[in-house]
Amino acid sequence: MRTIDDKIIYELNLATPTPSFRSAVDPRTHCAELYRQLNQTYSERGSLIKQCEDEARGRLKAMQGQMANKRDDPMFMKKLRSEQSKVRELQNEATIEEIIRERSLKVFEEKCRHFYKPPPKSE
Repeated sequence: MRTIDDKIIYELNLATPTPSFRSAVDPRTHCAELYRQLNQTYSERGSLIKQCEDEARGRLKAMQGQMANKRDDPMFMKKLRSEQSKVRELQNEATIEEIIRERSLKVFEEKCRHFYKPPPKSE
């Protein structure tokens, strides 16, 4: 799902050709479409990460509720630690996602600022 971020420089070079090639390519249209793709991808990835994190937290909470009865069960404790690790990994993934998003949008802004201005964020 991070293909578009991995290829952001290539995509931006296609979207913003040198002046000699601008007659063949409309940079406004390309930049607008790239921005739409980036936002769609960020929305999809963000919701998937959040969904996975919510599910892992739910399982962890259920396991923590059982912990009083199963504290002496080594298999249960191993599963509990594994679930705790999953939650931490998903939190890290959300942080990584934010870093990737910021990096890609910064590069987008540098290359497309003369051709396309994204709409203001609605928060």
